[in-house]
Amino acid sequence: MPRQRKVTRVAQLTREKIIKAASRAFARDGYEGASIRAIVAAAEVNQAAINYHFGSKEGLYRAVLQTALRALMSDDDAPQADKPSREAALRRFVRGQLRPMTARDELSDYARIFNWETLRPSPVFRKFMAREVAPFLARVTELVRRFLPAKGTDQEAAVGALWLFGQCSIFVRNAEQLANAPFRLEIDERFVDRLADTIATWAADGLGRQPTKRRLRAAPAAAE
Repeated sequence: MPRQRKVTRVAQLTREKIIKAASRAFARDGYEGASIRAIVAAAEVNQAAINYHFGSKEGLYRAVLQTALRALMSDDDAPQADKPSREAALRRFVRGQLRPMTARDELSDYARIFNWETLRPSPVFRKFMAREVAPFLARVTELVRRFLPAKGTDQEAAVGALWLFGQCSIFVRNAEQLANAPFRLEIDERFVDRLADTIATWAADGLGRQPTKRRLRAAPAAAE
């Protein structure tokens, strides 16, 4: 009996080690670009361990996505002294999404993986979205809803949530290019803090002023 517990613990540690190595690889190279060979080498295991614990690259990626989603939701649940205002909650969410621009920790790897998927969604992620991401998206949608006018619809809340994700992900995906010509921005914690303030402020202002039909009709004429 003691031997069985020891084997189970070793197996669990091996599984965690593989997921950690895979998270780094998928964050760096995306689902298509990451190779099982590189993950095996980084985790210091053999191919058989991948097959035993996950069955395939797709199974491994699904496990990484599940781990990432749990971690990101747990970070949102971190205890706070007082319930934050809607502005503070929005700013906290945006700052968390921008975290990978400077941080190099597990949470940042998880955020990068989701950013890869906004650029080029994999079939695995599409299935994962349909089955498991709903609670996370619901939280963001509810956050957006706090800023909408009283007559704001579910569709407007969903569009606002997607817009918010997009505004953050474009900076995360292009952080390296922004640091080079022609932009030459200094991407440090101070810059990311200011960027989070800017996105959160613009989002709060824009969500509170949903366009009317008159504005929508006038927009093309104004553009001309």
